Amino acid sequence: MSKHKVIRAAGIVGLGTLFSRILGLVRLQVIAYVFGYSIATDAFWLGFTIPNFFRLLLAEGALSTAFIPVFSEWLAKEGEESARKLVNNVLNLIILLLLLIVSVGIFFAPKYVPYLAVGFRQVSSQMGLTVRLTQIMFPFLFFISIAALVMAFLNCKGHFAAPAFAPIFFSLALISCAFLLAPKYGIYSLGIGVVIGGALQLLVQIPSLIRKGFRYYPLLSVNHPGVRKVAKLAGPAILGGITLQVNIIINRIFASTLATGSVSALLYAMRLIQFPLGIFAIALSTAIFPRLSSLAAEGKIEELRQTVSLGVRVVLLVLIPSSLGLILIGKPLISLLFEHGAFVARDTLMTWQALFYYSLGLLAMGEVMVLARAFYSLHDVFTPVKVSLAVLALNILLNFLLISPLKHSGLALATSLSMIFNVIILFFLLRRRLKRLQGKKIFFSLVKISFITITMGMVVYLMLKGVSTLDMPSLVSGIIQVSLALIAGVVVFFSLCHLLKLEEFKVLLEAFRKV
Repeated sequence: MSKHKVIRAAGIVGLGTLFSRILGLVRLQVIAYVFGYSIATDAFWLGFTIPNFFRLLLAEGALSTAFIPVFSEWLAKEGEESARKLVNNVLNLIILLLLLIVSVGIFFAPKYVPYLAVGFRQVSSQMGLTVRLTQIMFPFLFFISIAALVMAFLNCKGHFAAPAFAPIFFSLALISCAFLLAPKYGIYSLGIGVVIGGALQLLVQIPSLIRKGFRYYPLLSVNHPGVRKVAKLAGPAILGGITLQVNIIINRIFASTLATGSVSALLYAMRLIQFPLGIFAIALSTAIFPRLSSLAAEGKIEELRQTVSLGVRVVLLVLIPSSLGLILIGKPLISLLFEHGAFVARDTLMTWQALFYYSLGLLAMGEVMVLARAFYSLHDVFTPVKVSLAVLALNILLNFLLISPLKHSGLALATSLSMIFNVIILFFLLRRRLKRLQGKKIFFSLVKISFITITMGMVVYLMLKGVSTLDMPSLVSGIIQVSLALIAGVVVFFSLCHLLKLEEFKVLLEAFRKV
């Protein structure tokens, strides 16, 4: 895949993620409107934790991490037919593994959920609800994991549109079930929506899969050399994924011991963080991964360095301004989006407090995605694993230190500080591995982007203060505040990027222009 195709792919993935994130916010608005912050919603989010844990661990973690480099190498060196057989072997093995995990997850839910929902043990009805929701949602894992393998195959074949837009159907399913089934089934309607959404996310990719030449064969060989290579990479990738997901679970265990709504507040704040993270950092790392894998397989290390450097600088350009923007407009934005129905002012405040501290680590979260993909493309999954283990230990320590003075906000700050440590270590280790990483170019981009961000932030702050002095209804004031602040920030950002002739800005524009 050429540089121009990577840029175009990033634009497609970014556009798909944009629509998905917008609909994801609508999904959260619907859940907030119908259920608010309550015992039921905390039970739902905790019930979704284990199925989602395995999704991130297997589907979006180890599976794509191990499969894409091996499939890219197989396609380049062994040919189309051999690569097709590799895919079928991996697919059939994954199906068997998923059936086992889903069955065990449903059957043993009453045994392990109480260890997850520590804070719910005093309320037996909430604990029972969490167990039942976990059991209802576990089949989601089967569909979403197969969908992830299909996505990895399509990405390697240069097709990004269907996988990028597929998550939209997950949100549509959840929204529909919340409105149509909630009057009869209550919070269980969301669990049903999760399973339907996972199935739809797989089904909408099938036509593209067939068009790209996939043919199903009932092959099942653990001795296939490509399968063994995938398994060899998947083992440490699973370990690394476990540390990341254990970190998330531990944070929710800590949050379950706090006031009602703490779990939901952290989750809603992270959803807002994932908006810029998904549109740009995840989109870029998804599009860049096959390219990095191909360059590594062909031994083109200098081009690999340039591609990683460009990825790092594009993430700087997008996420530094996004971090400051979320801090400045976070509270009116949360109020405007969610403070309706059962979602009240207290919920807005709790969510904004978490959002503020998560924003401090937004840049680090995005850069880790790019740097980790660089290691994976070199068939080195052990280095990110070792770093993630250290990050897990640090995050747990910070949770204990910060939860008492800052409550749920302390858990968000602990996550941000841990991710900053993560990205610093990964950057220096990758620079040592590749000998150099265009450090001066990255530094000068950082200086320019920081200047742009500070200027933009001053304009946004003055705009927010000016509108807040006007005497008008709160809803109208909120709409005007958020809209004018966003418009002013975007105008200043685009203007300064153009005046400073940033290469990263040109790449960003080219990505969306080529969609």
